[in-house]
Amino acid sequence: MNTIVLFVVPPIAGAIIAYITNVIAIKMLFRPLNEIRVFGIRVPFTPGILPRQRKKLAQSIGGMVERELLTPEVLRDRLAREDVREKIRYSISLFTENILDKTPSQLFVDNEKVLADRIPEAVEKIYPVFTSAVMEFLYRPDIRREMESKGRIILRNIILKLNIFQRFFLSAAQYDMTLEKKMPEIIDDLSSIAEKALNETGVKKTLITAAGSSFNKMIGEQDKNLFALLNIGAQDKVKLDDYIFNKLLLAADGQINNILTSINVKQLVSDRIDSLDVARVERIILDVMSDQFKWIHIFGGILGFIIGLFQATLTYFLR
Repeated sequence: MNTIVLFVVPPIAGAIIAYITNVIAIKMLFRPLNEIRVFGIRVPFTPGILPRQRKKLAQSIGGMVERELLTPEVLRDRLAREDVREKIRYSISLFTENILDKTPSQLFVDNEKVLADRIPEAVEKIYPVFTSAVMEFLYRPDIRREMESKGRIILRNIILKLNIFQRFFLSAAQYDMTLEKKMPEIIDDLSSIAEKALNETGVKKTLITAAGSSFNKMIGEQDKNLFALLNIGAQDKVKLDDYIFNKLLLAADGQINNILTSINVKQLVSDRIDSLDVARVERIILDVMSDQFKWIHIFGGILGFIIGLFQATLTYFLR
């Protein structure tokens, strides 16, 4: 009987002690959450390992993610995968279809005021380019010749509307011939007057306001979607999607290093982990590793049983 007790009690006791010890050890990874003091002296192993080392742990995980997981090479390899590229292409296709299927008024719905404020600003910025283009057009040799020709026709029509005595006096004094000869100078004067008028503050403000109003009115009254307005067919849509896709990937490939540097993955992950409640971190780890922890408990119990059995055997032979 004593022999049976000798070989049964120590292994079972060892298994129970080892099992409970492992449970307590794993609990001490997380608990207690805060340090405990007795008579002003901190009790050892409080708080738990993770609460005490959370900042260091967060920095370590952040550094590991930055070095091993979110690297430029990993992202480039990911973007090179055909399934990823197809998903990006599909997303771009949906985006462009959603945009092009809307009318201008639908596209800017809830942003009418923003648009109304921005249009005059945009027109004002391009106004110098507009006036320069107008004057360059007016001073083109072929346009000047056309204006001189039209000017002479207008002059003759005006003279024809005069009565016979008025035409007689004009012809006698050769005013009509003089005006025709002076037509290039008249056109120069008109062009100069037009240039000064375009640069006057009042005229500039009036034209900018009119342009903004016309644009807003055009957008508000347009009932066709952008597909119809821009005459975009199925093949054009594919070309547009391919163009955006290629430009997007090219830009992403060239800016991956800068993007990751700007994001600062290590600091981002570290701050996020460090901001988590310790109890929540405990739940996350336990959810992920519950099976592994269970087997640690079991193996601890088995190891305790074996040690107890060895001790009982040793005691039996040494007595």
